[in-house]
Amino acid sequence: MAIITFGGDLGSGKTTIAKRLAEALGYEELYVGGIFRTIAAERGLSIEEFYIQLKKDPALERSIDERQAKLMQERDGLVVQGRIAWFFAKQSSFQVINFFIAVDPRTGAQRQHERPENAGRSPDEMRLLSKERMSVERERYKLLYNIDDHLDRSHYDFIINTSKMTADEVFDCVLALTLLRIRRSRE
Repeated sequence: MAIITFGGDLGSGKTTIAKRLAEALGYEELYVGGIFRTIAAERGLSIEEFYIQLKKDPALERSIDERQAKLMQERDGLVVQGRIAWFFAKQSSFQVINFFIAVDPRTGAQRQHERPENAGRSPDEMRLLSKERMSVERERYKLLYNIDDHLDRSHYDFIINTSKMTADEVFDCVLALTLLRIRRSRE
């Protein structure tokens, strides 16, 4: 067993792949972005507005982050999808496999545009919102954890660009790499 983290670009397919991998392996899934989205909805905010608000309330973000860090310290058999899950997984004594899921900004914006919560927004608007969100996230993670660049690919074991791949192709690749890494750790 292992802890498998997913980070990467907006609209790259992280959530879809993480969910499928958790199901295939029989692992528990932790979707940190889902926690943020639920809280944002409860407050009547878009996810972009919520991320700006988090900058004013770092204690809220730290409390969510502490939960994921604690979970990764206590057990393995987890698939964690979160921007800085790799950062908290470093504190775990279990085997960790970190995936960066990349996508071309235009493709990512088109994928985000197709989500129900983004109805009425154009792909160009989604691309601008994504760029702003990444900038806000970069500032927050620097202030909270002194992380210079949460998207620095050197934090990851594997980098997969999904721009020209189907979800099935990405899943097959991630599953094969995961199983190979777990098998090698047992040898």
